[in-house]
Amino acid sequence: MGRKGIQTDITISFEKSDFPHLIGLHKLTDVLTGDIATEKIFDKCLSRKISYDTISKSAFFTKLGNRFEYFNRLEEILDSNDIIFKCNTKSMSAYSKIKADFGLKNILEELTFYLFIQKRSSSEKQFCKSFIQEDIIDYTYGQTRMTLLYKEKINKKTGDNVIQYNRL
Repeated sequence: MGRKGIQTDITISFEKSDFPHLIGLHKLTDVLTGDIATEKIFDKCLSRKISYDTISKSAFFTKLGNRFEYFNRLEEILDSNDIIFKCNTKSMSAYSKIKADFGLKNILEELTFYLFIQKRSSSEKQFCKSFIQEDIIDYTYGQTRMTLLYKEKINKKTGDNVIQYNRL
């Protein structure tokens, strides 16, 4: 992506340990105990040891909004070329505690979704930090809008890659 002649490259990677925070499980402290920011939570969800029934019993479940309803469409959101913005956490701090480097804003079925991206501390790659649906707050307000220049999607299992957008 670019802005005013300066190109910024990001590579988003997905790790099992990203899942709990991305979907909001860290908020369900009454039904999920211990360190939930691990890949074990992802595996437990896949094996149904942690189920929707389990987490929906949490007193904090409503804080997750409708993330579960739309989380399976995360790839579709990443594939779209809607708004990309650089996050200025100082100007966002009035209405959010989210600390991220970049954000994506997408409209899906007349609902507005935001996906926040942050650099991993252990590498040059980024990860999806938070995924929310929000129709009241516009997180792009006061943020720097970026222009998409090139997007490539790589399937790590198959090695297939698809150039989704090329403005270069």
